Amino acid sequence: MCQNGKVILQLYEAFLKEIPLETYRKELMSVKTVEQDLPRALNPLSALYAKYWFDVDTPASDVQFLGYEDFFKEWWESHQTDIEEFRTKYFWGCTCEFVRLGFKARLYRTFISVLTQFHFCYSWRAYCEAPVVASADLDMKGIDACVHFRDKQVGLQVKKVTYRREAAGEGRFARRGLTVDYVVEVPYTIEKAEDCQSKKLKARSADTRRRYELFEWLASALQRRLDNGFVVFSRDYPRSIETLLAKIAMGDSMEQRYCAWQETMKLIRELKAT
Repeated sequence: MCQNGKVILQLYEAFLKEIPLETYRKELMSVKTVEQDLPRALNPLSALYAKYWFDVDTPASDVQFLGYEDFFKEWWESHQTDIEEFRTKYFWGCTCEFVRLGFKARLYRTFISVLTQFHFCYSWRAYCEAPVVASADLDMKGIDACVHFRDKQVGLQVKKVTYRREAAGEGRFARRGLTVDYVVEVPYTIEKAEDCQSKKLKARSADTRRRYELFEWLASALQRRLDNGFVVFSRDYPRSIETLLAKIAMGDSMEQRYCAWQETMKLIRELKAT
């Protein structure tokens, strides 16, 4: 646990709750014109880490977070050559404003996702003992944070889960050649607990009912919402993951290298029940 880490977390939450989510939802939700794989030169992760992920020793007076308008303006102006090459390849004949709006919507979705995972990482630094490392390079390999726990390197993937079935994720981490000992998915949902409960009660199968029940518990026990609706993590969530990693490090919780989010939830619930 780190006192300065708690200060940075407080500043970060103050920033998050000022994001006008509803305004951006109305402006950008329906804009899905830039859906192609972005070349590395246009990947916004490096810029996001540079502007929003601060070292734990950073003085509070130096911790300042850009609003999305300023972030996007800076990113757009600094990537003109690569954007023009992308526009020529995929949007020949389209106006600059059309392409700009498409990029603004595309980057906004990444912006919100990355800010959410940063909240988990900032919460970890504030409330957990094990050191956490996060970087754009790790993120591009599918690891949102890396925790060195005893003699184990554990990669965490903070992911939004939905009602749709996901394909198994272990293979894609193996293909990226990661050097971590384990990968643990840390799920979150943007659904409200009461909506999950309603869908659980209307579910037609036991399997669907169990899935909705997991979402309801996740939304009510491990998350909270800021005044503007931004979903953040309770302080108990990273602590529970750290306790889970202690069991993993001792080799008594997981036989494989990959822990999918359903298993993460199952193990945390078991820990909280003891």
